[in-house]
Amino acid sequence: MGIQDPKPGAREAVLANIRGRRSVRRYLPREVPKEVILEVLDAARWAPSAVNRQPWRYVVVTRAELRQELCRRAGPGPLRWRHLAEAPVVIAVLADPAAGRWHLIDCAFAGQNLMLAAHALGLGSCWIGAFREAAVRGTLGVPDRLKVAGLVTLGYPAEPSPAPPRLPLEDLVSWERYRRGPRVARRLTRTGILSLARRRR
Repeated sequence: MGIQDPKPGAREAVLANIRGRRSVRRYLPREVPKEVILEVLDAARWAPSAVNRQPWRYVVVTRAELRQELCRRAGPGPLRWRHLAEAPVVIAVLADPAAGRWHLIDCAFAGQNLMLAAHALGLGSCWIGAFREAAVRGTLGVPDRLKVAGLVTLGYPAEPSPAPPRLPLEDLVSWERYRRGPRVARRLTRTGILSLARRRR
């Protein structure tokens, strides 16, 4: 069977969804229907995985007291991720190391699917990768045999999120042989903390 042309509008819709997704950290106090949560989780399970091992499991947290406990306990050091408490839904993405050496990468693919589906459904999301894993385990009852790959906050955005700057494609792509990337000054202004600070102006 040959390669078929995409359906009319499909290309534009997919690319617009990818470019429009944002990391959202402020949410409306509005409940996310269970069927919508299940829809984004269904998109996550269609992510690719090495040898189709599907190493992901999910814990969905909607109870306010549990989200507040995650906020109090999960942040690295003295930091607290306030959006863990404020988002109406937090999804813990769990990875099974028994599925092979690529389990964390596979779960990152699943997380991206989840967040793109959320954006397509009018939701905001944010992947949190910095947390105290032991605190998350204790709060959510995660067994030792599973890794906590990430936490995803989910809900309806409280405000628009402007796009952070991106390095131009010509700084990132080499053809045939590697060449050096962007100048340090351009990388400093378009990536990292400084780029996020500039976005808020």
